[in-house]
Amino acid sequence: MRKLLAIIIMSGFSCVGYSQAYQEFKTLEEALEQKDSVEYLKLKRKKIQEWPVELSEFKMLKGIDLSHNKIKALPGDLGRFHKLEELILTGNKIDSVPSSIGHLFNLRVLKLGNNEIYHVSHEIGKLLELEYIELWSNNIFYLPVEVSELTHLKELDLRGIQMNDGHQAAIKDLFTPEVRIRLSPGCNCD
Repeated sequence: MRKLLAIIIMSGFSCVGYSQAYQEFKTLEEALEQKDSVEYLKLKRKKIQEWPVELSEFKMLKGIDLSHNKIKALPGDLGRFHKLEELILTGNKIDSVPSSIGHLFNLRVLKLGNNEIYHVSHEIGKLLELEYIELWSNNIFYLPVEVSELTHLKELDLRGIQMNDGHQAAIKDLFTPEVRIRLSPGCNCD
């Protein structure tokens, strides 16, 4: 019975576990000592206020987790991280996604939930490997139609964003039924 319950509970979660078996570095200092081999950098809850300029020294980065910090802006040259597969920036103070994100051709996971994002660049449509987008609890009033070009997308999380039923229907129409779209109940808003 416990096995069945665990299977049922686990099947209810759609958290896409993309983190590979990379060696994980939890401080910049530690990572800088081996900068040529760092693939995954996990700097969550470090009270970081700005995108660390040192990240440009890591040429092999496949994953960056800067969640739950105080970062307000992403660098304009974010697209230089060509090998990046996973970008986790949940719980910061980011207000927009730069157009250079369209150069992250290997990106599969983009987590930007619980920020202050009001604008997502249409360049997001170039991320053809993207499987999971998390944008919940942001100030987004417009989702670019180019997201419909993301043919590998499995899940789009827009919970906590106020949208009326018409806007929600328009977003759903952009995707095939196989894409799981997570929305909060529609509101009587414009």
